[in-house]
Amino acid sequence: MKQLLDIAKKLLYPGWKWTLVLAAAGGAGLYLVFSRGLEESPLAYGVYLLSFYALVAVVGLATRVCPPVWRRISSVPLVARWRSDDYFRVRMSLAASCWIDLFYAVFRVVCAVFYSSFWDGALGFYYALLCAVRFYLLRRTPGSRERKDYRRELRACRWAGVYLLALNLALLWISVQIVQFGRGYHYPGTLIYAMAAYAFYILTVAIINAVKYRKFHSPVLTAAKSVNLTCALVSIFSLETAMLSQFGGDAQFQLLMTSATAAAVCILVLLIAIFLVASISRKLRELS
Repeated sequence: MKQLLDIAKKLLYPGWKWTLVLAAAGGAGLYLVFSRGLEESPLAYGVYLLSFYALVAVVGLATRVCPPVWRRISSVPLVARWRSDDYFRVRMSLAASCWIDLFYAVFRVVCAVFYSSFWDGALGFYYALLCAVRFYLLRRTPGSRERKDYRRELRACRWAGVYLLALNLALLWISVQIVQFGRGYHYPGTLIYAMAAYAFYILTVAIINAVKYRKFHSPVLTAAKSVNLTCALVSIFSLETAMLSQFGGDAQFQLLMTSATAAAVCILVLLIAIFLVASISRKLRELS
């Protein structure tokens, strides 16, 4: 039994040199398979197995290398504050997301003007609203727990719910264009797999944070995480449109799936917004 465990350990942790070789071979193999259209060939299945083993080896290497590296990084004062101060972490996340949304909104509006595209205009309007709600929450998020103003946070959370109602209207506009006019997202080559991994990652993180931040009893943190959850749901919807566009299939099936997902996402965002407005209004009445 011990011998088998030793063999398994060597397979899981082959050393950093062999791990780099495996990762390079797996990456080169995947590039060859996808660039030459060999997805259904016997070679592809061997490459998939090699890539899976390379991924296992990389994860095993990361579990050994990351803890000491992370301890050294955590000793940096800014990183230490990021880990210990939840309000600081949320503020930095909101600031970064706000700038990204702003640049993307401007880019889409410029495209809408130059190409007379209602689709780009809808996306620009959506990201402008998203930037506005994040900027509003950034201004209302206290710098630390000691500076909390519960009543002020409740009002900010309620207004965030109102912003989400407006955001849902923009999302409904985008959904109509996708369903009726065949609009959607398109990712070249194998980039769609990276976008799929990113979409499911942010959805998982958004759900975990939505549950995690409930224990702080901070309305503004709840509002920030609700906005992130909304964005994650929209990312899943955009991923579905891209996958249906790239991999094709029956037109009736595509229409059915797109319509069902669009309706589900719009209803979920609407419920989140209504919950924020209704529950916070009730709490404000109780405080009064």
